[in-house]
Amino acid sequence: MFNMSSTFFNSFAVLFVAIDAAGIGPLFLLLTEGASREQRFKIAIKASLISFIVLIIFAYGGKFFFNWIGVSIDSLKIAGGIILFIISIEMLLDKRRLRREESANKVLHEKTLEEIAIFPLAIPLIAGPAALTSVLLLVNASSKYPEKLIMVYISLTAVMIVTFFHMIFSAILANYTSKNILNVFSRVIALILASLAIQFIVDGIKSSFGF
Repeated sequence: MFNMSSTFFNSFAVLFVAIDAAGIGPLFLLLTEGASREQRFKIAIKASLISFIVLIIFAYGGKFFFNWIGVSIDSLKIAGGIILFIISIEMLLDKRRLRREESANKVLHEKTLEEIAIFPLAIPLIAGPAALTSVLLLVNASSKYPEKLIMVYISLTAVMIVTFFHMIFSAILANYTSKNILNVFSRVIALILASLAIQFIVDGIKSSFGF
């Protein structure tokens, strides 16, 4: 038996931070500078759908790929936990936002609006390495429990919906949301992620060494 609400919220917290749903708004504004409201809506829809499809495909096919190259899920848990822990530290120090803004600036004048929806918005800003690793680990951990697996997919869908609305309403949020509130929220989520990341590492070590 398992607690459905805890499964949902744990999965939501991991994916929310891995995808950086809260931080995608300013990047979206930066990448779509000069675009009309209609263009921004289309870009947000396209980026959300592409990244969602990529994450679903990786959730199912990622395990077979790693098995093919000889990497166990336990090793991936350890590696994924380390990646997520580093991300949580970067969030606490506000380094992740600065790095992502720098990456967005590099492609701002090199891509058309249609291209931006795919790269770098859908991949790798939304469906990046952390998000791909996280969704694979969450799906694998829930694969034996259909109800738990459903909650993971519901949480992924919820995070993608939040991400989409953050992009759509990014201009409004930027004007009416205090940066201090966003910073506090980001750091609370980062602490939760750090705890979950350590749990991934501990579970991976336990399984690898038979503890």
